[in-house]
Amino acid sequence: MSRKKKKKQALGPVGTATGLFLLSAFAVACACLAILGVKLSNAPVLQVEPLIPLAVYAVGVPLILLWLKLSGWKGDAGLVGAVFLLCGIGLVIQFRMGSFAQGLAKPAAMLPLPLGLAAFMVGTLLTGKGRGAWLAKAGWLAYLVALGVLAAMLLLGRSFRGGTYLAGNLNPSEIVKPLLVLFLASYLSRHQKAFSETQKGIPVPPLHALLGLVALWAIPMLMTIALKDLGLMALLNAVLIVMLFAIARSTGYLAIGLAAVAAAGFGVQLISANARTRFDVWLNPFADPTGKGWQILQALAAMYSGGLWGAGLGAGVPQSVPIVTSDFVYAAVAEEIGLVGCALLLIVYATLFSRGLRAAGATKTPFERLLCVGLTASLATQTIFNVAGVTKALPMTGITLPLISHGGSSLITTLLIAGMLTGLSDRK
Repeated sequence: MSRKKKKKQALGPVGTATGLFLLSAFAVACACLAILGVKLSNAPVLQVEPLIPLAVYAVGVPLILLWLKLSGWKGDAGLVGAVFLLCGIGLVIQFRMGSFAQGLAKPAAMLPLPLGLAAFMVGTLLTGKGRGAWLAKAGWLAYLVALGVLAAMLLLGRSFRGGTYLAGNLNPSEIVKPLLVLFLASYLSRHQKAFSETQKGIPVPPLHALLGLVALWAIPMLMTIALKDLGLMALLNAVLIVMLFAIARSTGYLAIGLAAVAAAGFGVQLISANARTRFDVWLNPFADPTGKGWQILQALAAMYSGGLWGAGLGAGVPQSVPIVTSDFVYAAVAEEIGLVGCALLLIVYATLFSRGLRAAGATKTPFERLLCVGLTASLATQTIFNVAGVTKALPMTGITLPLISHGGSSLITTLLIAGMLTGLSDRK
């Protein structure tokens, strides 16, 4: 065995992940210095409190990597590196836009990152070391908890900016995503043979299996419609289609699923004023350029002004785009780092998704494979919906950009999902 190969084996996946983290930390530090330079040029006083999340990141991520090393984790280092690189980029973007400006005056704004890092560890513990067998038995529990969360939002939630929140602007619908993916993985893995049946490439599952899935799936979907969370409904149905395709490897599921989603979307916009407004704005934002079309037009203008290389970190005017820190953060990113920077960002996302699917291929049980595919599909669909909405390729769905957009519930849930993928990638 060559010395080079021995050295690579000695480093192991955690050593590679550490190197990726150090590289991302260096990039984050350089970006912070660039932003601080812009800020200090206009304001001689530097506030320390907004730097707290960056300090938590700098301390927390190495501790997680050390924990993975000590626990004997031998998973996909590229997946972990992509997750924490995106997390660092998100912190820089939010720091630049002043999301942490109030600091300790609003302690709740400081909690999502440490809670998210803890959720990452919990997710790794749930799925690592071959624990998928017992997790498969929790499918029905996950389904009931998801219904309970949706019911609580219907009964106790309040509407704000098109979404439904509980006290303290808590958005529990985020946790519904991994819960229902867990349920689907458990249910479909038990009925894998039934949903794998095809005739001439057309899926023909037994009627009892199909009706059972439709009946169970209809309940949370009707609840999301009642909540007017059409983005969540579209995302979950897209994930279902991908998971069915993963079982049968039949494009028939993709064709039928996409046709059903398109028909459902058209039907919902006929009966929902909110969905109809988003559809109309998508078709022609210039019909009401200073009203309902203002947000998307400002986002398009910001991306156009960024050009190829962008205005530079801290040199843009993201405040011109309403709700820029959450739904429209991609517009701010495009304005400041340009088309080239956005392309690199999307490459990091693509790396994360490809590593997630690679982990699915290395799993040992149908449940673990479907869970890995479903979790990866949820992150990929969320990214596609957000970027496509901001760039006007699709109507806006109100879905955030994973690890980049501002939103505590979104960050915590995304890191939980990333932790579950990290555990599933572990080579037992």
